[in-house]
Amino acid sequence: MRIKKPNKRILILCEGFTEELYAKSLKSELPRNLQRSITIDINRNPKNDPKSLAEEARKRKRTARRERNSYDSIWLFFDNDNKTNELEAAFRIIDSEKFCMAYSSMCIEHWFILHIENCGRSFQDGSEALRFLKVKWPEYHKTKLKHYEILKDKLDTAIDRAKRLRRNVQTDLPKHQRNPYFTIDKLIDFFDEFKK
Repeated sequence: MRIKKPNKRILILCEGFTEELYAKSLKSELPRNLQRSITIDINRNPKNDPKSLAEEARKRKRTARRERNSYDSIWLFFDNDNKTNELEAAFRIIDSEKFCMAYSSMCIEHWFILHIENCGRSFQDGSEALRFLKVKWPEYHKTKLKHYEILKDKLDTAIDRAKRLRRNVQTDLPKHQRNPYFTIDKLIDFFDEFKK
């Protein structure tokens, strides 16, 4: 009996639990027939720094190719968290391997802030952004909420704000130094393309 290969094979490696929950929510939004025809592996990397995440993606890409079951798309879902050295190395790997990325500088909480407020400020670290978010969204908890579902009705606004910030960012700076800078909207667009 011949096993039919799924139409698409996608890998999404997540830096943290919040990113993993968000990616799984995006996957669950797909119609059932698409969920069956697309293999989407969403994994959280045990080493949660951007460089380790990129190295793991490269390793899995090579293994999949060797097994003749290559990925159609590989995504890295991570944030800055002031890991400058690892971040620069991660971006080099991402560019050289042509991986896709869902990235938020300084942290994923800044992405959530964009749903609530047009906030183009540059946070110094994740805890500053978290404090700012907690003022706007007191119930916020990193792992006990379904962030995507709660903020879904404000998603279009957040995407517009992220795209505007990306256009206005200092493009002479390397990506790892841009703050604020977001590409999470690209992952959302990627999932939306399947629905068309």
